[in-house]
Amino acid sequence: MEIISTIVGQVSIMYVLMAIGFIVYRKNLINEEGAKQISNLLVWVINPLIMLTRYQMNFSMEKLEELGISFLVSLCAMLIGFLIGKIIFKKNQRIDKFAIGFANAGFIGIPLVTNLMGIDKVFFLSAYLVCFNILSYTYGIYMVSNNKNLITVKSVLLNPGIIAVAFGLLIFVSPVKLPSLFYDAFNLVGQTNTPIAMILLGTYIAKAELITLFNDRHAYFVAAIKLVVIPIIITVLFKFLPPYLVEIKKVVLIAMSTPVGLTVPMFSQMYGGDYEYGAKLVGLSTLLSLATIPVILFFANIIW
Repeated sequence: MEIISTIVGQVSIMYVLMAIGFIVYRKNLINEEGAKQISNLLVWVINPLIMLTRYQMNFSMEKLEELGISFLVSLCAMLIGFLIGKIIFKKNQRIDKFAIGFANAGFIGIPLVTNLMGIDKVFFLSAYLVCFNILSYTYGIYMVSNNKNLITVKSVLLNPGIIAVAFGLLIFVSPVKLPSLFYDAFNLVGQTNTPIAMILLGTYIAKAELITLFNDRHAYFVAAIKLVVIPIIITVLFKFLPPYLVEIKKVVLIAMSTPVGLTVPMFSQMYGGDYEYGAKLVGLSTLLSLATIPVILFFANIIW
């Protein structure tokens, strides 16, 4: 019962933060341009710094092995999601396949992992985010555009998440660490992730026309695959992994249980997909995930 109480308590705090974001947007205290700037702050500063500071530790082969295992488990989980999408959706339903394959593991996954498991577990989540960034800027672009020529090495390597992990690995393997002045400052910035990300998420929900958000049956179907079917399959398959990997399993499951990622409408707009439909999937799945994530984590706690 303690795990249920923890999940409900932490998720409830996030609901309140999202409600604040919803209200301030509807009251025009934050407009669309302001929300975009906050999003840029999260993507380019706060999230990279929270990942970077998680690598401020003494090097050990055990931690390096755990990071490698996290990467492999994350990659397998994402490939399972892609496979399910390929089985369920038709070839021309590119946005649907993209939506269930790429979760909002940065904005929502980092706060959830931080609040439910501790900020040090973002170390494991960083491996998932590396997989996410590499796949989204390669296979993801191809899924949306159906054009391999749009994939560039530059778009992958200059991603802020990849850059943060690259510098983090250098700090991890090097005997020279961040000076305490910089570490404390970066860590303080990273701690703002949860409130800022959740308030921003509330503004995204506030942008949506709630009537149109709830009247698309196919969007419900896509959200159900993303939020229920895939996480349940992942949970069952993870049962067969060794018990000592339980923390890695939880981190990856949390990441896979988060709603449709913001990359869906963003890439749809950039590469000729249906941007409005992608935004609808983000809004609907975000609202529904408030109920599904606690249930999925409770289910995992029972069978693991």
